[in-house]
Formats: sequence, C-alpha cells, structure tokens
Amino acid sequence: MPARSAAAKVPKAYEEDVRKKVRPAPATSSEHFVSLDHAEPSPIMLSAQKVWRSIVALVKVSLVLGVLGAYPAAVVLSSAIDDTPIVFPDSQPWTVPGVGVANYMIAREIAGTGIAADRPVWHPQARLTALPAWQEATFSGLSEYVKTLSEMTGTANGPDNDLAAAANLLTPVPGEAVRTRVATAAEALNTFDTRASRGLALRPLPEQTLPMEFALFAAWASEDRAALSDRIHAEQDAWPASREDIAAFYAAKARAHLAHELIVAGKARAFGITADTELALQLARAEAGWKRAAELKPIFVSNQSGSEAFLPNHLATMAYYLVEAEEASAELAVRLAPPPPRVEDVAAATTTETASPVVAETAIP
Repeated sequence: MPARSAAAKVPKAYEEDVRKKVRPAPATSSEHFVSLDHAEPSPIMLSAQKVWRSIVALVKVSLVLGVLGAYPAAVVLSSAIDDTPIVFPDSQPWTVPGVGVANYMIAREIAGTGIAADRPVWHPQARLTALPAWQEATFSGLSEYVKTLSEMTGTANGPDNDLAAAANLLTPVPGEAVRTRVATAAEALNTFDTRASRGLALRPLPEQTLPMEFALFAAWASEDRAALSDRIHAEQDAWPASREDIAAFYAAKARAHLAHELIVAGKARAFGITADTELALQLARAEAGWKRAAELKPIFVSNQSGSEAFLPNHLATMAYYLVEAEEASAELAVRLAPPPPRVEDVAAATTTETASPVVAETAIP
C-alpha cells in the first residue's frame, strides 16, 4: 500500500511542475523567419561597400602603375635641355663677354639637370641620349673657344695660364668626373676675368675676337654638317631616329646655341663693327642663321624621308640652317680679319734698320 501510494503521487507532481513552466508554442512554417526581417543589410551600406571596394582596387592598381611608371617618368623629367638665352645680371659685369658666356653655360649645366656623364648606371639620366650629347658638345666647343682666346691674350711667354688651364679642363677625358673638371675650369675663367678687369691680363676687344670667333663658328658648322649628312644617308635601323641620329642632332644644336650666344655677347660691345651698315647687316644675317639652328627643338627627333607627312627629317633641316650660318660666318671672318702687312712697308722698315749705324761708346783714356 505504501508503494502504490507513492507511485500514484509521481504523475501528479510531474503535472504540477509542467503547469508551472511556460513552453513556447511551435512556430509554423510561415512565421519561422519573421524575426529576421530587420537583419537584412541596408541598400545604402551595400552601395558604400561597393564604393569602398572600388576605391581599394583603384588604389592598388594606381600603386602598381606608379611603381612601374615612376622610372620612365623620371627619365622624361630629367631630360630637359636648357637652351634659353643668356642674360647677364647687372650686378655681375664681365670684362670679356666670351668668358662670361662660357662661365654662365658651365654653371647652368651644373646647377640645372646635372652632368649626365657622371650618373651611375641605375640613374634615369644614364638612359638618355640627347642630354649627354648636348653637354659633351657644349664643353668641347667651349674648350676650343677658350683655347683660341688664350692664344690671343697670350704674351711672349705663351698663352694665358688661366685660359689654357680652363681649355684643358673643358676637354672631355674618358673615365674622369666631368663635374669636377668643368667646375675647376669655371674658377679659372673667373680668375682670368678678374685679372683682366684689374689690368693684370690682356683684354681683347670685340673687334679682335669676332674674326676669330666667326672662323671657329664656320669650322663648327662644316663639321656638324658632315656628321649630319653621314647620319642622313646611313641605313636606318630605328624609328623615328636612332641614338646616333639623336646624338648628331643635339651636338649640332649645342654648338649652334653656343655660337649664337657668343655672337650676341660680342656684338653688344663691338661699336666699330655695328656702326658700319654693311658689316651690321652681315652680322645680323649670321646671327639669324645661328639662331634658327639653335632654336630648332622637336619633341621627337626624326630622321625619316622627306616624303613623310607627320615626321619630317629634322637632321636635314638642321643641316640646311647650318649651311646659311656657315656661309655668313665665313664671309664675316674674311671681312673682319686684319689686313696683312704691306710688302713694301716691311721692306722699307728692314732697309732702314740695316742702314742705321750702330755707335759704340769708346772709353777715353
């Protein structure tokens, strides 16, 4: 009996316990996802997410393109050639105009893009062709000009020491740092001009230097025309021009720019020449010829045939301008050269010196 009484009480206690607990009713199939309606992403956030992914992708692509294009861009930016006219400041007068032009051009190359020949192999300027040819031709032309000027300003002991040293330093030497040599040459030129301003060195007049300069300019034009002609008639293995074509073009352009600047600086003080109408016209013709050659600056040098509509032959154009410059320079060199001494005057002077007796002092005992 006690056992049956206990067994009868268990279901009753279980039922009471069940009644105390509240169990949720089972959800139907239509009401199962009703509570997830507010968990859907917002259309605004979806759009923002797409925009952010696009920005990230654009940044990645730009970074890759920037890394790949940085070196070519550096090559292009470092290839600038400074062929602007030389203007001397009023606070820095030069006693010899040609020396001032040489010093200014050296300083401009050093302080501008830098000396391309001194760059290491990995540097962007080591990939260039036009700038190295421009600088090498500029320094070589300055070396020839300064050497000739040193002979004009020399004495019985020889050429001027400062100008002779500057001419040697401006001569390119393979394997040596160009910047160190040309900077030292600029110091020697400055020393000479300072000595000339104080009367410690011979100061040539423009009437004396211009004939020498025009003879040198005519030689430059003849040399550059020959180099351009060789490249024009050579077999073309590159389009629109080969590295040799570019080097020949910019070497001629560099010497044309140097010749034009020396003419402008020299004629400013050549009052005896500019006062003559005929000489002034010939001087203006030579200046115009060298100016046209100096200002020829195409975006891409082309050495194609003359029938090309979009890419003309720039080497042929430069050679044509040099023909006019050479003719005008050669004519002026002949016109401005000092006349040779007359034969009868030399003979008369020799006879007078021979006939003059030599009186020796005799001691009286």
